[in-house]
Amino acid sequence: MNLPNRITTGRLFLTGLFVAVMSIPDKSLQAVNLLDHRITIATILFLMASITDFLDGYIARKLNLVTDFGALMDPLVDKILTSSVFIILSKENVFPAWITITIIGREFLVTGLRLLASNQGTVLSADSLGKWKTTSQIIAATYFLIVLGAKEITLQKLEFINHPFIGNALIFICITITIVSGTSYLVKSSNLLKSG
Repeated sequence: MNLPNRITTGRLFLTGLFVAVMSIPDKSLQAVNLLDHRITIATILFLMASITDFLDGYIARKLNLVTDFGALMDPLVDKILTSSVFIILSKENVFPAWITITIIGREFLVTGLRLLASNQGTVLSADSLGKWKTTSQIIAATYFLIVLGAKEITLQKLEFINHPFIGNALIFICITITIVSGTSYLVKSSNLLKSG
């Protein structure tokens, strides 16, 4: 397994850790000082995983280490990471559930289109909109994790962190790019849908 693929696998591991930490009941943390700041630790894990999302692809292209494993696992692990964080944020009531459903629905749609394209001998490659989509989702998720974690690290006094305008703006940008990106894939695969 080459370096980019190891980084991708590491991102999957970090995603699992993120979900595990966020799933720990608050009551059980009282006896474990290390995890007093559960959301803070989870946010750090999410940021580390997000950084690897950009790192593995860059290294693979730079060093010509692109593999079938990486081509399959990189977008799959990305979907697991983003779906996990938004499901948890919705569960914590800091992110609208309907947007989480839209984000996950878009991922299922694109995955289905890619499978259809593959069955017809065509590659439905990622485009710049897809990269912007991922970036906007990571920024939005990080912001809402910080808002959620502010209570733990006594940042509630800094009211600007939880300003409605910031959250609403990030939600608008995130959902807009997600929908536009999904629509772009539908347009690119229109011929495949007609022939399929």
